[in-house]
Amino acid sequence: MSMFSSLPDLRQLAHHQNGRPLLDTTPRYEPFNTTAQIQKEKEKNFRFGWFGFKPDFLQVFNTSRWLLFFVGLTGALECTSTYGFIPGIISTLERRFEMSSSKSGFIVSSYQIFALVTMPFVTHIAGKTHKGKWLGAVTLLYGVGCFLFASPHFLTGRYEAPGSYATNVTSSQQTNTMCHQSSNNGSSTEQCTTETTESFSALSNYLYVFVVAQFFLSQCGGSLFTVGIAYMDENVKKKVSGLYVAIMFTIVCIGPTIGYVLIGQLLSLYVEWPIEDGYSAGLTPWDPRWIGNWWFGFPVLGTLGILVAIPLFGFPRKLPGSEELHDDEAQLPTKAAESDVTKADEEAQIQSIIERIRGALEDLLKSLLDLARSYSYVLLTLGVSFDNMSSSGMFAFAPKVCQILFGIPVTSSALYFGLSMIPGFAIGSLVGGWISKKIGVDCKKLLRFILIMYTISGMGICVYLMYCKDPPKAYGQLNNNMTCADSCACADNLYNPVCGENGMEYQSPCHAGCTALNHTTMVYSNCSCITSSRMQQNSTAYVTSGVTSLATHGACARDCEAYRVPLFFSTLFLMGMLGAFAAPSYMAAILRLVPPKQRSFGLGMQRCMVRIIGTIPGPMIYGYAMDNACAQWQTSCGQRGACLVYDSRKVGLFVFGLALGLRIVGATFISLAYLVYKPNAAIEEEKYDNADDVKLTNGDVK
Repeated sequence: MSMFSSLPDLRQLAHHQNGRPLLDTTPRYEPFNTTAQIQKEKEKNFRFGWFGFKPDFLQVFNTSRWLLFFVGLTGALECTSTYGFIPGIISTLERRFEMSSSKSGFIVSSYQIFALVTMPFVTHIAGKTHKGKWLGAVTLLYGVGCFLFASPHFLTGRYEAPGSYATNVTSSQQTNTMCHQSSNNGSSTEQCTTETTESFSALSNYLYVFVVAQFFLSQCGGSLFTVGIAYMDENVKKKVSGLYVAIMFTIVCIGPTIGYVLIGQLLSLYVEWPIEDGYSAGLTPWDPRWIGNWWFGFPVLGTLGILVAIPLFGFPRKLPGSEELHDDEAQLPTKAAESDVTKADEEAQIQSIIERIRGALEDLLKSLLDLARSYSYVLLTLGVSFDNMSSSGMFAFAPKVCQILFGIPVTSSALYFGLSMIPGFAIGSLVGGWISKKIGVDCKKLLRFILIMYTISGMGICVYLMYCKDPPKAYGQLNNNMTCADSCACADNLYNPVCGENGMEYQSPCHAGCTALNHTTMVYSNCSCITSSRMQQNSTAYVTSGVTSLATHGACARDCEAYRVPLFFSTLFLMGMLGAFAAPSYMAAILRLVPPKQRSFGLGMQRCMVRIIGTIPGPMIYGYAMDNACAQWQTSCGQRGACLVYDSRKVGLFVFGLALGLRIVGATFISLAYLVYKPNAAIEEEKYDNADDVKLTNGDVK
């Protein structure tokens, strides 16, 4: 027996052949985890909870169905505020914060701008992190954004309507609303000081607060439809993944409808509710000076968003059983593998990273060129982008346009629009999905169907040519030749419309020459500028004669037939439904117009193009057009605020002209996509393979 036979073989105890022997005072080796230990460690990572708090009773939420519920609820909340509340309160924000329509249009567009800029980084970072916790974080940001959007209400102080007649109104305030003879003919009673000018401009500066709030809201919306869908797809079976996404979109579609219905009810409440009801100030929802409660819904949605974020933070990276759905998923690295990585040469790693970046850039350029060679894909994307430019602009100002065209209060216009347009979209999407399934994978037929539906739904824009005729108006900016109220020293910024017995609407009791008011009946008397018969207009000026007459508080009623409003909203319903018929076919066509390996990239580029060309400039273009239809601006000390009175005929013509022009451009691109389409060999091969699979499946069933 050799003297060395009793010594341990240190070569067998080394980690590898170049390893040094370990001393007896240290562990000779670190054993690998057994399969049971690794499985137990996995089970800990697959439990629902927060930090170390993962009790058994919480595991009832650790399913894909609960994940679908919370993700869908987040989408419904986000769409309620973005596509329901904000379009419904646009006109209210303009009057409250003295903004033009182009500025309010920028508020709407800023959401898409932030989403476009941040989404590439968001999707890249979120793809390498815990998707559940990422969704919880952006939902928390959504809650913060909602509170920030409502914050200007608390920062601006109490709203005081011009010419309000509350019991606590001072005599000096009432004097400015009535006609009082002045020794200086035509002089204005408006006192312009530095403080007054700064106060006027400070309100419009809240535009930037709303834009920052849109940044937080956009992070939730952008992540939800990218990271959220990917997160669900990773944790459910492939054959039900599409069903989960469809259910999610169905839940999300409820949001805008709820938003329009709720904002219609909230705007019927006074802006200072519940502290003040508005009626004590002599204001009603039909008063042009009425500011509805635009802010109350945002803190409620923000609170709900924060509450929904809590369970989203609790979901694990992978739901239980999800590891069995993906056979190609990489195994957890062992400690030996980690040791090998830490000992890798750093220079080789850096060189490898550089090579991967270079390869990624080359692959990106190649993918872009491949997409550019698909002319039908490019043309179809351009056509839909111009359609989105039109629809996003009309959607942003839809309640306001309805209010201007037909003289209905904003509370009713938001409610009517939500109950007509959004259900039309939902019904159209469901029916369109069935039609797309019937058409199949024939891209030529899909493009033809898209063009037909696009053309038919576009005919509905003719409804914007309808409007209710405005009453004759005697406003300072409308009738510069009218000199009747020059001696009353009326302030140019005074806006408190009254309707004279002669059927003419005046900018204020002062501009009508009224000197007295019955607070019980809200009837003005001794109005020197109102005659017992309609005012007669000669070639140079408006002239009056006869006995002075009376005026009632509020704007004059508009001449409007009973069928116009129902016809208008019925047409909007049909437009939304017919337009949504083509939506599933459009998505199917996009997927068929690009090679199979580039479909995700093609959808991403299509979404970027639609945002850049369509949804970002759309609201700003329509806002600028509406500013050009303004007949009376809010002014103070030489500064211009919101538009007080619109020319309804011009608004209808501008909206119709923009929509028609953009529709023609969009239809032209879609027609070209149909004409130049040539089947792709790879796609056709895939189509025939799918057909063979179907036949084989049918044969198996038999």
